[in-house]
Amino acid sequence: DVVASPRDRAQLADCLAAGGIEAVLVDLDFGGDGLASIASITTAGAAAIAMTGRTDHPALATAITVAPALLLKSGAPETLGHCLAAVALGGRWHDRHALAAAADERDAQGAIAQLTARERDVVRLVAEGRRNRSIADRLGISEGTVKMHLHNVYAKLGVESRTQLATDDRLRALA
Repeated sequence: DVVASPRDRAQLADCLAAGGIEAVLVDLDFGGDGLASIASITTAGAAAIAMTGRTDHPALATAITVAPALLLKSGAPETLGHCLAAVALGGRWHDRHALAAAADERDAQGAIAQLTARERDVVRLVAEGRRNRSIADRLGISEGTVKMHLHNVYAKLGVESRTQLATDDRLRALA
């Protein structure tokens, strides 16, 4: 049964304080920070079922680790029933598309983690549209060193060109 539909985190806190709530569906964007809401729900002893409409949500991977369940809003209606049943039994339930997207994000972060600090600087400047000479001047290095860093970055990230590098979604975190 739906017992409340809080519109903000203060109302959510009041609902949780009243007790009797076993599970809460919470959007990852709820109150500007759905992860904080998930933490308060868990602290109150209820199961937090995270929801999002985006497989590229920046909090997706974290939500999968902290919430016992995660639903995509685009999922079939019966998935909510499966999810609630699993959570009611003390289990976990995560949408398979969300899990795949989170795995892709972890892989991307792993590739980025291989870059040195200087390589990250070069990538940021390439993403700004700067040319090698401008990057060299900005970083106080030679143009040849910029080319060497780019060569290493291409190899580590598996890209073949400056354009591919500048448009690579994995590099959002560096911007």
